Amino acid sequence: MSRVLGEAWAHLSHVPLRAEASDRSECVNEVLAGETVTELALGHGDWVQVRLPDGYEGWMDRRQLNPVTGLWKGTPIRLAAASAWHDVAGGWLPAGAVVRRTDSQWLLGEQAITPVSDAPAPYAGSMWDWCVTMLGVPYHWGGRCGWGLDCSGMTSLAAALTGKVVPRDASEQFKCGEEVALDQVRQDDVAFFANAEGKITHVGVCDGDGQVIHASGEVRIDHLVGTQLQRHEDHVASHHLAGIKRWS
Repeated sequence: MSRVLGEAWAHLSHVPLRAEASDRSECVNEVLAGETVTELALGHGDWVQVRLPDGYEGWMDRRQLNPVTGLWKGTPIRLAAASAWHDVAGGWLPAGAVVRRTDSQWLLGEQAITPVSDAPAPYAGSMWDWCVTMLGVPYHWGGRCGWGLDCSGMTSLAAALTGKVVPRDASEQFKCGEEVALDQVRQDDVAFFANAEGKITHVGVCDGDGQVIHASGEVRIDHLVGTQLQRHEDHVASHHLAGIKRWS
């Protein structure tokens, strides 16, 4: 593509962000419809290295981006649920996509769109309540939309919907907020889990009453018993607690 590097936006529902400039490379994250990126470098073919507003970097197909050509208008709304739209590729946007509302129209990036039914409103609930709406959504490595989530993709999206800004990955999320004692846990506190070497590898959201919702196979609710996360169906410990944080 001949255009120069600059700011760009995703016009498709959920675009894979890859570790390297190849369709065979690991999907490490997603760029969701209506989100912007900063283009950093061109690769071979149509590949471009980009940075998301949270600082996360990766490679994506430049054909899945449109250049930002002017000052964006309207109030951004991050969708809490999948919804149907006219003039959107495939007719649907996933939970996590960003639309904008002006006095006269709805926009996806710089494209005018129209909701098929009820117009969306900013999410006004808790992280826990939103995660519950994702129960049964399949685990997808690198996923952070309502059509597929990994553990930190779910917690970062839940945070974004409730006005909190946290990094994308669990190991970086663990550095945020204040530590919470086990006997002081309340709803929306975030539980982190480590492997045998002590590395943070998993994360979920607490209900304040011993339950943790997390993405493992699918979005599911299991029980925190002491420092062990136990599967509800057989009480087998699946993850070892490293700590609990509260994001303000």
